[in-house]
Amino acid sequence: MAESQATSATAVENHDSQTKQVQEIAADYNHPPERYIRKQDEEYGNVSNTPVSSPMSEVVPVIDISLLTSSLSELHKLKSSVSSWGCFQAINHGIEGSFLEKVGEISKLFFRFSGEEKKKYLRAEDNIEGYGNDMVLSENQTLDWNDRLYLNVLPKQQRRLQFWPQNPSNFREVVDEYVSKIELINEFLLKALARSLNLEENSFLDQYGTSATMEARFNYYPPCPWPDKVFGVKPHADISALTFLLQDKEVEGLQVLKDGQWVGVPILPDALTINVGDQLEIMSNGIFKSPMHRVLINSKDARMTVALFCMPQTERDIGPVDGLVTDETPRLYKNVTFTVDSFFKYYQKGRRAIDSQTKQVQEIAADYNHLPKRYIRKQDEEYGSLNNTGVSSPITEHIPIIDISILTSSPSELDKLKSAVSSWGCFQAINHGIESWFLEKVREISKLFFGLSMEEKKKYMRAKNDLEGYGNDMVLSHNQTLDWTDRLYLTVLPKHQQKLQFWPQNPSHFREVLDEYSCKIDSINKLVLKALARSLDLEENCFLNQYGTNSTMNARFNYYPPCQWPEKVLGVKPHADGSAITVLLQDKEVEGLQILKDDEWVGVPIAHDALTINIGDQLEIMSNGVFKSPVHRVFVNSKSERMTLAMFCMPQTEKDIGVVDELVTCEKPKLYKNVTFTADFFFKNYQQERY
Repeated sequence: MAESQATSATAVENHDSQTKQVQEIAADYNHPPERYIRKQDEEYGNVSNTPVSSPMSEVVPVIDISLLTSSLSELHKLKSSVSSWGCFQAINHGIEGSFLEKVGEISKLFFRFSGEEKKKYLRAEDNIEGYGNDMVLSENQTLDWNDRLYLNVLPKQQRRLQFWPQNPSNFREVVDEYVSKIELINEFLLKALARSLNLEENSFLDQYGTSATMEARFNYYPPCPWPDKVFGVKPHADISALTFLLQDKEVEGLQVLKDGQWVGVPILPDALTINVGDQLEIMSNGIFKSPMHRVLINSKDARMTVALFCMPQTERDIGPVDGLVTDETPRLYKNVTFTVDSFFKYYQKGRRAIDSQTKQVQEIAADYNHLPKRYIRKQDEEYGSLNNTGVSSPITEHIPIIDISILTSSPSELDKLKSAVSSWGCFQAINHGIESWFLEKVREISKLFFGLSMEEKKKYMRAKNDLEGYGNDMVLSHNQTLDWTDRLYLTVLPKHQQKLQFWPQNPSHFREVLDEYSCKIDSINKLVLKALARSLDLEENCFLNQYGTNSTMNARFNYYPPCQWPEKVLGVKPHADGSAITVLLQDKEVEGLQILKDDEWVGVPIAHDALTINIGDQLEIMSNGVFKSPVHRVFVNSKSERMTLAMFCMPQTEKDIGVVDELVTCEKPKLYKNVTFTADFFFKNYQQERY
């Protein structure tokens, strides 16, 4: 009975959270309804991990708009701001402080009216325009702790005046004037941004069409006694070309994601906070960044802001400016048509709409009759030239083969394992206990997923600044060379950290097969780690003891399209893994993996039903350098596609690991200090080809 009452209470709360405005919920409830409670925001950091004003907040650039036509240094500063931060604080923009007070005042007066008065302007259930809160698109959607009044303000003939408040009486007059002023600043800035790239100053404006769009969003964030459990606005990027935000005069809340850290945007008197949106990132071919941002809530004070979203006319086709597409800087985005509906679909999933527009390698391989320069490998001087060794080397038979099934009973096989990982850093594992038919199932789900339409695959698109999901290389710099591969990257262990929104529902058995495969690999990982410890005469759990209570496993499904110019690209650039152990299921027919052994690239052949296992950096550290984390790379085939699945097994996230004590002696001093590995750290070094 008590359980059914609790369930009933939750159902009522969830119903109320869809019908009541947040302002009403904040007044009536002594705890937040479940629909508003944020899950651990693994993709972009924990809800409470960064204060509203961070020590870096003063670094958010400040641009003097009045100097942009006369000062080259201010123009360069503007370009730098939107290329790195994607946003800035604009001062001397030409709007008087007294008028900004008026804009803030009409917003304050509207939200102070009774719920009955405000609900005269209530939005329809399936439309964003009008007064209300989040549009509910799914049962498991988490709602934002904010009410808003959303209005189309330009073009004027598309205004729906039934949603424009008549009270306060000067609301429409003030909004009209403010829109006109922002329209002028928007045009002025787009011209300045074009000049900063040495383009004709109307290059961006020419894509706006004859009826540019502007939308206004008046935001009200009620205080919340549980500010660490909710978001005012979830992490997102804007669909606009430029967004203009008039902040609250007293209460902070806005944060921008910069270099993986949330940075608070401080209140600057009479400044406008301006950020790039997805459409300008596309027009600039990725030079200007559309930043992820979010809003935190105050426990005691309400916060009110006004955002104006400026963009090309509705459903207009936009794309990179021709002058920004060269052999050195190939086209990063195809021409697209943005709609508000598409934006909100991605926004409610905590993803950027623009991330569905970038081209995958599979598309490039099909569409291009020449190789984009971003994929052409420079002479790999540190590790030998690209074509110095074929995929299959004359010494491939020397790559050790280890019979996993006899490691507990055969001292000679145990010695062979130790020798393999001490000299090669890798081996082919046979008799590992996973049946051949099940390995076929694993290969099949990979093949079926990559065989889906691009539209279907892009439902699982990764965010721009995150690894998890479907996509290709995370771009960290303009001179970065890209790998000739698409991938699906998933956290599989611990299970409570799985982001199931990125796990394909098609093929229908994908999740079931991957779950079972990860359990089998987990068992093999533990068996190998115990054997490796015994091979050094250590207690068999000494490596596993550093794993912590929530060991991590990530899966990476790799798809390497055929390439007409295989000698000019790499499927994966030379690197060593950040894992403890990596377990690779190779393609059944097409080779490609190479290991660097004694300064020579050695091809890893296909061995029937074998798993290719290599040591990663973390186990090299734990073993004090006895076991080697090998540098390896992947070649692509000119005619055949190749698919593999790598499982990266490692200690729990951000756990401190170090050399096992027994391996440090006077004769063998400690080679490594204790370290904490993160995926971000590994991938930054990987993309810079540092090991």
